[in-house]
Formats: sequence, C-alpha cells, structure tokens
Amino acid sequence: MVLTRTRFLRVLKIFIFLMIVVTIVGYATWRSLSYARGPSIRVFQPLPGISLNTKTIEIIGRAERINSLTLNGNPISIDEQGNFKETVAVFAGVNIITLGATDQFGRARSETIEIFGL
Repeated sequence: MVLTRTRFLRVLKIFIFLMIVVTIVGYATWRSLSYARGPSIRVFQPLPGISLNTKTIEIIGRAERINSLTLNGNPISIDEQGNFKETVAVFAGVNIITLGATDQFGRARSETIEIFGL
C-alpha cells in the first residue's frame, strides 16, 4: 500500500478529528467526576476532641459541591470559594457539632466534631 499525498492528508484529518474528540470527552469526564463524588466538608478549626476553657469557638472550614450547608440543623452561609466561619457557644462537658451538606442532586454528607468544654 502506497501512502500518497491524498491518503496521507485523509489519515491526518481523521487523526486530528479523533484527537479532538478524545480531548473533549476526556475533559468532560474529568470535570464531571467531581459531581459524581458528591458534596464534601472539611473542617480546619477546631480539631476533634479538643478541650476548651472558653465560652465560644469559631468553626472554620470549606464545603465543596453543595447547595446548602447546616450547622446543628441551622443553615449557614458560605462565600464564593465555599469557605465558612461560624461562632458556636461551648458548654461544660461534651459538645457535639454537626455540619450537614446537600448537593444539587439531593446527596447528603455530614461531619461531626466533638469538643469538650471545661
């Protein structure tokens, strides 16, 4: 089989077209994987199990891929990057703080932190 100029150009066009299709499909798959994972909540402060001698503490963290975020059942706001900061009262004994998030597909995730008040 002799590779003429016409055949070479045809093969090159098909190769370029397939590379474009593979790139588009790969990018779409990569971008949609984050939605497949559902919502995520990361709490930076306080560390779980910490003992405090204060009356209040700030809960600081980041939530991604969410539609709503709650702290002990009450809605809280987030900024454009998903960061949140809320102040919570600390009582003597064990304090359980629960963050809950839901995404646009109705999937939910929660994060529970136990802190000890002195």
